[in-house]
Amino acid sequence: MKTETAGANRKTSHITLISTINFLLNFAVQGSLIFIPLLGAQMGAKDWQIGLVGASYGAAFLLSSLFSGWKSDSLGRLLFVRLGLAASALAFAAQLLAHNLVVLTLVRSVVGFALGIATAALLAYAFESGADMGKFSSYGSLGWIFGALGAAVLKEFHLLFFTSAFTCLAAFAISFTFREVAAQYSRHRINLWLVIRRGFRVYLAVFLRHLGATAVWIILPLYLTALGMDRFWVGLLWSINFAVQFVIMRYLQRFNENKVFAFGQLLSIGVFASYAFVSARPALIAVQSLLGVAWSCLYVGALLIVLRSGEERGTASGIFQSTLNLCNALGPFLGGLIAGWWGYRGVMLFAAGLGVAGLLVAVPPARPARETPKQPV
Repeated sequence: MKTETAGANRKTSHITLISTINFLLNFAVQGSLIFIPLLGAQMGAKDWQIGLVGASYGAAFLLSSLFSGWKSDSLGRLLFVRLGLAASALAFAAQLLAHNLVVLTLVRSVVGFALGIATAALLAYAFESGADMGKFSSYGSLGWIFGALGAAVLKEFHLLFFTSAFTCLAAFAISFTFREVAAQYSRHRINLWLVIRRGFRVYLAVFLRHLGATAVWIILPLYLTALGMDRFWVGLLWSINFAVQFVIMRYLQRFNENKVFAFGQLLSIGVFASYAFVSARPALIAVQSLLGVAWSCLYVGALLIVLRSGEERGTASGIFQSTLNLCNALGPFLGGLIAGWWGYRGVMLFAAGLGVAGLLVAVPPARPARETPKQPV
């Protein structure tokens, strides 16, 4: 009995440390990300140029996570987790060198590439370690909360970048307490196309919804600033979204992942449409809260679907992360262009329209009922 209890305690402690790394990594990401559009604007960038900075980050993240997740199915997870965390610490520190728009674009690409090395492998490692993926994901949202609040309190760009580098370095140190999970890694070439085909409906639905979302995020700080809000309120509204995610994600694994995923798609449509018409602070707080519910359901539902779909979990995680980061590459650029043509509210309505398309993809068509053979009279 004591042996079983000790084993359970070790497993709980191990999963807590994995979740702590997820917290630290997302703290670093959000602490740097939230004011990048404002930093670009301070350098004199136009809306479409700010979109290009976001696109470079997303494109590098996409390629890196796809390759690293795929290779982790044969080489193991921890090699990529540790390499990615170390590279991320250096990349976040390199943001201190960004004194013009060209350097900012280049450095954000390096940040995206470094993060992509770690994220897909970390997801697969957590799942194979027996983590509740809803609770594990909630620690990412907790990291976003503290990252957003840290951005609201610190405000200075160089302090935010230094803090992001330090938290990644702390996560790198913690990763050396881990051992490779006893999983059967393939010595054969993983068929990437077959893994994509298996989860194509999920990946496409996530892509459509998140494309609209990333178009909104790149201009939302500017939109909120135009409504008269300072950096503190921008950070506070971001943190409300993440606080709701932290609570909701912890309870989602007990439900059917397909229904949770579809509900997240449906709720996202209402949230993006609301952004176009809401300007009062109490209403924005309510919308941000609903956004937290929507993203929690969509993210955890989709993640569980792809991780339970087969043995190639690193590859599936990599495709999932790449889908999100393809949106991070295209969405900011689209958001900047649409904002230049039709204003910030046009971006919100564009996102709502893509949410409708994502919902139609997410909900499979009803199968025709089979006719019951007539019984002989």
